[in-house]
Amino acid sequence: MGDRNAIAAQLTKAFNSHAPAAIGLLYSEEQVTLLPGFPEPVRGRKAKEEMLAGYFRAFPDLKMELSLVLCSGEYIVCEGTLVGTNTGPLESREGGMPATGRSIALPLAFILKVSSDGLVEEDHTYFDEVSFLRQLGLLA
Repeated sequence: MGDRNAIAAQLTKAFNSHAPAAIGLLYSEEQVTLLPGFPEPVRGRKAKEEMLAGYFRAFPDLKMELSLVLCSGEYIVCEGTLVGTNTGPLESREGGMPATGRSIALPLAFILKVSSDGLVEEDHTYFDEVSFLRQLGLLA
């Protein structure tokens, strides 16, 4: 089943290197990611990579700092913070929004379910979408 702590470390390293393809290699082809504000799950490795690439374009300095990693059976549970500055357009359902130039420090948590082949098959990511939008100056 693979070393769950190693998967979390590889994921963090690839995320902080802004390497969507390297992150994608940690996920199964059929992976499903659930995120706040997304009306439908992100399905498939390619869609996951494209979503991440959009965030990296919007936040070229985006970093993930994990303060907690717990592994139990087929699950990895992580808590941490996303920090970055919005200097690129942010993709949304309504289209691209211009950069706000504002920084975020956003607490997040995610639960990964890892299959027997050592690849993430489910990703449930949680963050406060209202706080995200407020920090960007998009909500009062």
